[in-house]
Order: sequence, then structure tokens, then C-alpha cells
Amino acid sequence: MNLFFVDEKRNIFKTYDDLIKDLNGKDRIREKIYFENPYDIFKELIYSMAMGSPVELIDSDFSKREIENLPMDYDEIFKEKPATKLDIKDFHDLIKRINKNKKSWGLALYTSGTTGRPKRIVHTLDTVARSVKVCEEMRKKIWVLAYNPTHFAGLQVFFQAFFNRNPMIYVFDQDRKKIEPILQKYKVTHISATPTFYRTFIPLVENSILSVEVATFGGEKFDPNLEEKLKGIFPNAKIRNIYASTEGGSLFGAAGEVFEIKKNMEHLVRISEEKELLIHKSLLAPSTEYFLVDDWYPTGDIVEVVGENKFKFTTRKTEMVNVGGYKINPHEVEEEIMKIDGVIDVLVKGRKNSAVGNILVAEVVKNDEETEEEMIKKIYEVLSFKLQKWKIPGTIVFCAEIPKTRTGKKVRT
Repeated sequence: MNLFFVDEKRNIFKTYDDLIKDLNGKDRIREKIYFENPYDIFKELIYSMAMGSPVELIDSDFSKREIENLPMDYDEIFKEKPATKLDIKDFHDLIKRINKNKKSWGLALYTSGTTGRPKRIVHTLDTVARSVKVCEEMRKKIWVLAYNPTHFAGLQVFFQAFFNRNPMIYVFDQDRKKIEPILQKYKVTHISATPTFYRTFIPLVENSILSVEVATFGGEKFDPNLEEKLKGIFPNAKIRNIYASTEGGSLFGAAGEVFEIKKNMEHLVRISEEKELLIHKSLLAPSTEYFLVDDWYPTGDIVEVVGENKFKFTTRKTEMVNVGGYKINPHEVEEEIMKIDGVIDVLVKGRKNSAVGNILVAEVVKNDEETEEEMIKKIYEVLSFKLQKWKIPGTIVFCAEIPKTRTGKKVRT
């Protein structure tokens, strides 16, 4: 039995034979994929590839109002049209059909829209699966899917697992207490998630997970402090850091927070005078909505140059907080607070203030061993030695968890 997809929360256990049977039973196709069930999302996506029929992938969390803001008719996303029934013999036959029809297939995605209306980005199979490695070495890997399946990072895990006929174990919306037993049960070898996901998962782990060979960071700024904690949980794993975007696909990989621009990418990547990462339009998926500066796309990511052709990300351009004329990177403050014993997670953001424009607010998730008063005292004592006074939050509040976007990232607004 070769597992394809496991979702214990929804009691879904599908093999690749089950997948092929489900595909052969379909006689209708959608132009827009919009399902709550992650298995239905992937089944429809694979069906569209086998048919060579372009599709749009719409976030299952989008409300009716958000969908109409894309803009499109809400009722339109549920429409199906008749399709010729497939007669797929086996997995090898399915891959042959996908490769045969890949030139006519396209996948439209929508950016998260954190700075306005989401952009429509259309990928080909070559661009969306650019980083997929298919080889004998990858045949026996077992993947955890800890991302939203309708977002680019989730799709990267899907394509990597699918084209190597690997099992995918879905835990994106699983109860965090149940994740360690699931990883142990299926002897997972690869896990990829946001730092925020790892932070909520780590405190609940009771035993080392020896089967994990690779643990990957993506979707948010790399956290060196978190890396050390992961090494304790996954003692046999290589820790990887991936930079990817909906617009450009997977672009960089690193063993830590420092990325290197390889020789074959030197003419396609630039860093502006304002330290913003720019990528050449030839790396972008087709869209009419890009803002380009002389054929270069400003990513909005601010970096620090740390050597020849080497850099690390510091923040998003839109995340900088102006406090009394000082521009503050909230990630710098978060990194120092995360080093403090008893802190599980933290979010630093700006709050409007009539006197200085903004003040810094730190939302902290702590353990149960200290009172809030003791933790506040400890945080201020540590930060007074580590940071300039204008970088120290004016307000510290405690919460049970940090609010997250539908992609699993921290909400800073």
C-alpha cells in the first residue's frame, strides 16, 4: 500500500491507487478550485493537470466578500463543466498524461493581499514546480504538510511529494498536541513550516523525533533561536531555510539565515540602495499587475549584505515601525525577547500614538512558571542591556497565542 494523503483530523486515508480510482470516476471539471477539504483540492488540481485544463486556486478561507473583491462572481467558483472520463492505468500513466498536457495547463494563484487587493499570478508547471527534485533518492521520503494547501509554500510540498509518489501527512489545522504522535506514527522524514508553526508545536513535544531528516523554514523571517530548539527535537535533521514567493517561485535556499546569490543568478538578482531585494522580471510568473522598475521587481523584503553575494533578510518594508522619527525593525526586538527563558512566542508591532506617531507593543505568550509581573520585569531588565531605549516596547501584554493569517504568519496589523 503506497499512501498518498493522510488527514487524521478529517479521517481521510488515501493511497495512490485510491487517487487514481477517484480521478477515473470524475466526468466534470472546474475552472476554479475552491474546497474546504484539502484532499478535494489536490484531487481537482491533479485532475486539471491530467486534462491540461487551466485552473484558478482560491483560498478555502476566502469569504464571499473577499472572492467578489478579486473580482469574480461568487457563484461562478462552484460551476463545473462536462469532461471526458480519464482511463488512467497507474501512476506512471498519470505522470505521462500530465507531462503531455503541461503546455496547455496553467495555475492561477492570488497573493495574500496584505497591502491591497490580491494580485493574480499565473504559473506554468515549469515555474510552479521549479525547485522540485525527482530522483531515486527521494522515492522513500514522507512529508508533513504544515502549510495552507492553497498557498505557494503548501503547493511546493505537494508537488515535491506527488511527483516522487511520496505520502503527505496533513497537519496544517491539526491540534498541536496531536502532531508529535502523528510524526512518530508515520515516521515522517521531511517537515516544512513557518517559524510561527514551529513555535506553537515545540512546547508540546515530549520526545525527540528521530525519523526527520530535513526540517525547513519558510514563509517568515528565519529565527536562529528557534533553529537550536529544532535541533533538539529533530536531532538527525538538517535545518534548511527557503525563500520563495507567489510571484517568483522558489529562489534561494540556505543552511541558516545567510543566503548566497549563486553565479547563475547574479544577473537576475539585485539589492537596491535602500537594501531592498529586487528580482528580474524573467523570474516572475506572468501577470499584468506587477510594479516594475526598469524590468526589476521590488519584493518588499529588506536585507542586510553580509559578504560578497551574501545577504540575510531583516524585515518586510511594510513592517518597519516609525517611533518618534526612529525606524524600528520589529523582528530585531522579537529576537531579543525570544531569547528570554519562559517566553514561548512574541509579536512586536506599532500602535498609533498622538505624541510620537507610534509606540511599540509586545504581545507575549509565556509559560506558566512565572507571573505576568515577574515576566514583565525580566523582559525590561534584559532589553535595557540589549537594545537602544527607543526599541524597547512601551507596552507588554500577554495572550494565549499570537493571531495568525490564513497562511500561518503572524498578524501585525
